[in-house]
Amino acid sequence: MTPHSLTSPRPWLAGLGTTLLLIASSALADVTPEVLYRFADSAGKNPASPPVRVESADGDWLLGVSPGSPVSFYAYPRGAAEGGFVSADLPEAGMLVHHSPAVTNGGKVFFLINPVCIGSTCYGDPSVYGWRPGDEAPASLVTAPENPAEEFGADLTPRGLSVVDSQGTLYFGGGSGSAGNGLFRLSAEGQLVELVDFENHRQGDATYLLGQRPVALVLDEDAKVLYGLAGRDQSDGVGDPDAVPDGDQSMGTLFSIDLSQAATDGTTPMTLLRTFAKDADGCSAASVDSCFHGSHTGQHALVQVGEWLYGTSFSTLWRFQPGDSDSFAVVHAFGEEAGDGRLPWGPLVLAEDGNLYGTTRRTVAEEGAVDGAGVLFRVRMGQADDHSDDQYEVLHAFDVEADGALPAGLSAGAVDGTVQTLYGATTRGGQAGNTVSTNDATGFGTLFAVTIELPVTADIQLSADPETLALNESTTLTWSVSNADNCSGEGDWGGVKATKGSETITPSLDGELTFTLACVDANNERVEASVTVTVEPAEDGGDGDGDNGGDSGGGSSGGGGGGALSLLGLSALGLLTVRRRRRFSL
Repeated sequence: MTPHSLTSPRPWLAGLGTTLLLIASSALADVTPEVLYRFADSAGKNPASPPVRVESADGDWLLGVSPGSPVSFYAYPRGAAEGGFVSADLPEAGMLVHHSPAVTNGGKVFFLINPVCIGSTCYGDPSVYGWRPGDEAPASLVTAPENPAEEFGADLTPRGLSVVDSQGTLYFGGGSGSAGNGLFRLSAEGQLVELVDFENHRQGDATYLLGQRPVALVLDEDAKVLYGLAGRDQSDGVGDPDAVPDGDQSMGTLFSIDLSQAATDGTTPMTLLRTFAKDADGCSAASVDSCFHGSHTGQHALVQVGEWLYGTSFSTLWRFQPGDSDSFAVVHAFGEEAGDGRLPWGPLVLAEDGNLYGTTRRTVAEEGAVDGAGVLFRVRMGQADDHSDDQYEVLHAFDVEADGALPAGLSAGAVDGTVQTLYGATTRGGQAGNTVSTNDATGFGTLFAVTIELPVTADIQLSADPETLALNESTTLTWSVSNADNCSGEGDWGGVKATKGSETITPSLDGELTFTLACVDANNERVEASVTVTVEPAEDGGDGDGDNGGDSGGGSSGGGGGGALSLLGLSALGLLTVRRRRRFSL
């Protein structure tokens, strides 16, 4: 797809038709979600984000949180985990209308609590809760300061997609429009600090130069860089005004933070990577504040794919390579053709097959009909340097009764052999008689799993022992091959080879010998492995006198005889040279 240009308000349309024709392929029937659980009118119902997989001594669990009055939580066993589905209310967390996707470091689930406030009365306190299998219930993880709400004020309104590192440090955003916006870090010990106070970057009354409210974060832990999306909410603008075309509006920013420079008083330096423009970047929302929506705090996604960032807005999936200001492109514009998804929603997953998977809230219906229950989609990652050959596909259209309705994103599961499982939840549907309407659907939702077939990668292990030897000594080649067959030896050996075996070889010439094992993989492509053996000359085993037995007085016959013998010797030497250049065969 052609990279996006700010001078063309809808540059992706040229390739969109071809992309959507691929939706009609057989792939639609290949990836059908498996419904694991159908919620009833009880605790845990109407989940607004996907569950996450957490490991424990007795097996894996899917843990999740559902908004409501009060907040509720649930656990679903997977694999060897014993017991059935369990759920309960969490009254001390208060009332919660919208909540953020849970995240995990593998052993614990973290989720943000942003309570409902009516006027000056809030039903609960803003906090971060944690939960692991075996805990009686989730509990607040914040140990200091003693009163976070008083310490940080309106900045501490936890929202959006948070991220946790391998040590259990959590990063998350928060904010309440013009009342305050911040970016926070919670240590594994429970110390909560504000890294960025976005009010420090406000110009005039209501222009935020680096963004206003963080809605999604992703962490490059190796580089110690935190990337984030920030939206716009009740303000005059965000980002660099010079980056917005005339007549357009800024809708959000993409930023980065070098965590080695983190400050705990809200003054951490930030780098503005990009300012998003509503029309130029394809946001079809009626209000600019909805392009990176702050109210629906689980809506937007941000994920790292190699050197690239991929994310979603109200109506697009886009990519950007930090460090290259011209690299931004809209990968797909949702909602423009019947059968496609509308409103990308919830976390994206970079699966082990190297592709991106996600969901949309609704399915575009034929004209005059009510939009459907949502879709599961995939973006096949392109091989071009600029990723211009990324390919969007719809894999499955949700059925409100069979699968559930209004899917809320995906989370990554474990790899088992050649498959990986992804997990998700639908907020509505899942029972016979459930229906979708213009803005909602009936029912209490589902938990589902999606099985992804992983590419079968051929592996050839080939070794020689020893790799250095003297002439007339032997070396043993040992090999094993998985996910490939039709193997043969090449280089300094030959012949058809089994997929596992060994051979002892005694080279007759010194020098370097290369043994190659070539096979054919499941994609009918050649794969190979090689090993080099060094053969050193043997010690001289002759009499060493150098006497050829003639005398110097033989005359012309002797000379003639000597000339004839020299030609014969040269012929033999030439034959030896040719023979030495041939490959060594068994």
